[in-house]
Amino acid sequence: MTALCRLADLEPTGAKGVTLEGGREIVVVATADGPRAYLNACPHTGVTLETFPDRFLNAGRSELICSMHGARFLVGDGLCVSGPCLGRSLARVAIVLDGDAVIEA
Repeated sequence: MTALCRLADLEPTGAKGVTLEGGREIVVVATADGPRAYLNACPHTGVTLETFPDRFLNAGRSELICSMHGARFLVGDGLCVSGPCLGRSLARVAIVLDGDAVIEA
């Protein structure tokens, strides 16, 4: 199991990008139902979603946005609701909470 971030790390922007050993990139995002984690790779081209560190979300913090083509993904399930990969989803990463630590399961 790998620690990804603390819940407090999500507060400033609503999401946190994490690069793991080996280069795998994950985005952890705050939702009304608790944190979710996804591979930080757009299903359209495989590029990372953000241009600037930890800037993944729209103003309402309800969607992750791919900065390359503007695809929009719901934070709760990663489903693309707009853009070139409409109907596809971000790959979910299993996580658990250990106190305030978000841990990859």
